Amino acid sequence: MKAGIIAAVVFIVVAIVAWKAPLIQVPYVAMVDYEDTETYYESDPYQETETYIEYVPLTFEVESYIEEDTIPERHQIIIGGVVFQDEIVDVPIEIACVKVKNTDETFGIFIVSFSGFIPMFGEPSLTIELELYPGYYKTAECKSYSIDSWDYVVTPDTKEVEGERTVTKYEQVEKQRTVTRQREETRYKKVTLLDYLLHYQ
Repeated sequence: MKAGIIAAVVFIVVAIVAWKAPLIQVPYVAMVDYEDTETYYESDPYQETETYIEYVPLTFEVESYIEEDTIPERHQIIIGGVVFQDEIVDVPIEIACVKVKNTDETFGIFIVSFSGFIPMFGEPSLTIELELYPGYYKTAECKSYSIDSWDYVVTPDTKEVEGERTVTKYEQVEKQRTVTRQREETRYKKVTLLDYLLHYQ
């Protein structure tokens, strides 16, 4: 009787140990970190000298003054067809003068604009253009019966001048960096027969 009980206990212990022992390898998927080299592009600044065209006003010298003069005018007085006066009279006038000299090395047109007074009837305009070769001068004149205060503006022609300047530009440069990625990896583990029967069948 005792031998049967001992045999039964031994059998149960052996069965439990055998049941719980890691006997079977099963696969499973794990996420594993790994390092990889990645290519990317970045804008890198660099300095470059470029040529450009600039429009520069011509250089000039100017002198302004008022001249006095007279002009002949015909004065008539006629009443009822009878001429009481018919004569040529010298009438005093004033002339605004602006003398412009082209001191540049380039031919150009210089625009003189008068202001501040009323020009005489028949005067072309308050704006006069002077075509000047290098080193030459001309005088713009505008006549008026009376000039109390006046002003003028000289607008010179322009010339093309080539210059250089340093500018910042950008270029796409290929670079590389190390990054951490993840991938699936199949691994194996040992499980008990009981776990295998319960979870892997």
